Amino acid sequence: MPELSSQIFIDGASVDFTAASLKERGDNTAAQLDFVLPTSSPNYRKYWNKEITAFFNSSDTYPAFRGHIINTTTNANNSVKFTAVDALGYLTGHSRAEVVLDDDKNIDGLSVGASVVKLIEMANLQNTIGTAYVGDTTPVIPNTRPRGTTVILDAIKELLGLAVDMTNPDLPRDNLIKVIDDGTKAQLRVEVKTDIDNTIPIKFYNYENNIVDFNVKSRDIPTTITVRGKNTAATFKHSSAMNALGNSSKVVSNPKLESRAECMDFAQKIFLANVQNKYEYTLTTFEGLYLKENDVIHIRDDETGIQGNFRVVGKTVDFGPNKFQLQLIINQRPPLLSQFLT
Repeated sequence: MPELSSQIFIDGASVDFTAASLKERGDNTAAQLDFVLPTSSPNYRKYWNKEITAFFNSSDTYPAFRGHIINTTTNANNSVKFTAVDALGYLTGHSRAEVVLDDDKNIDGLSVGASVVKLIEMANLQNTIGTAYVGDTTPVIPNTRPRGTTVILDAIKELLGLAVDMTNPDLPRDNLIKVIDDGTKAQLRVEVKTDIDNTIPIKFYNYENNIVDFNVKSRDIPTTITVRGKNTAATFKHSSAMNALGNSSKVVSNPKLESRAECMDFAQKIFLANVQNKYEYTLTTFEGLYLKENDVIHIRDDETGIQGNFRVVGKTVDFGPNKFQLQLIINQRPPLLSQFLT
């Protein structure tokens, strides 16, 4: 297993940490970094809301994580655990950013990408959260003219859920927002979820070379799906699936659909795409430390007979001085069920 010369900085000053864990859950949620400092100082509260940058290797150009401290916990062994969240953390949690939208101050007529930029500006977060690379959804759609007190991240999630890419008619794909770092600031970027069948993998895994462990679990899938077309809509419900899998819902928009029958057919395609790929996998490995959500990898597992391309959903990296452990969360199709930070 390769060694790392990992570093953590608080407001630009290096700190001697004993252990750290980075969790990237994906699906429009904030990444979280927990790290432990050996200190008995009672003044650790002074670190609250300070900027954190973490590097897996001291030679890295860009930090693996950039965020701010939101909590501290005193341990019994004269140490303190710090919890930090990335740029999306400014938009969620107890201090989640809100704006008030009305007829005079709003985001009416803007696309999803342009709406994200304006919402960040309205919350005066443009110095903390970059939008230079935000891009837009595929396809580009107008917002839903929200009004009243609006939680920015909730609004972004709702708008992202409405845009569904149909480049491949048999594989509806929705959009996500992710955090990337430009070396000085965390930037938001909107991307359509990867079409894994037509994407060249950037990493290959098998038991002979780099798989330590490989586990599978079921994930929630939408069993009630509402599709909004052009001046029409339809709701698809699968009763037996609801009894077996539970009742969860999804609302999407496709302005190219002009009849209720087309909307119903589209909803069924979304349901089937999820049923056929209802499993999520955890891959324990020592390669792929810098993989990000939406990257595509290829796996061959002779024990289970699983082989093919997979999309990275998230990851957990436990690291410390000269050591690390990596778990990748992957699935074989882009999920179409929004998940929220818990």
